[in-house]
Amino acid sequence: MTTLPLSSLLQILAEELRALAVTTEEMHHLVCHEHLSHDPDYIRAVQRIDHTTQVLDNLSAFVSAVGDETVDGWSITIGPALNTIRLAELKRRLHKADIDDVAAANDDVDDDGELELFG
Repeated sequence: MTTLPLSSLLQILAEELRALAVTTEEMHHLVCHEHLSHDPDYIRAVQRIDHTTQVLDNLSAFVSAVGDETVDGWSITIGPALNTIRLAELKRRLHKADIDDVAAANDDVDDDGELELFG
């Protein structure tokens, strides 16, 4: 079963949203040209890109702040949710956090298989 600490999941989601905000801002700069500024449809499209950037950035900060307030030890099963992700790279990034957490947990186990909390 694929589980993940809730705070880790929220941090990953915040990072994904922040990356989208940066990408959207780059698109805004790419399409924003002075010579087209007289076209009302163009102006609205550029404003929507800017608004999307701000929403993504705000959601990133919000999700990160919620993650900071999440109680340690809360985990969530993400397997069914991962199955809804169709973008392989995004799915890998979301699942990688689970793999990283398992690897970190395994670092706490000594060679005899015993849990070593205070090494």
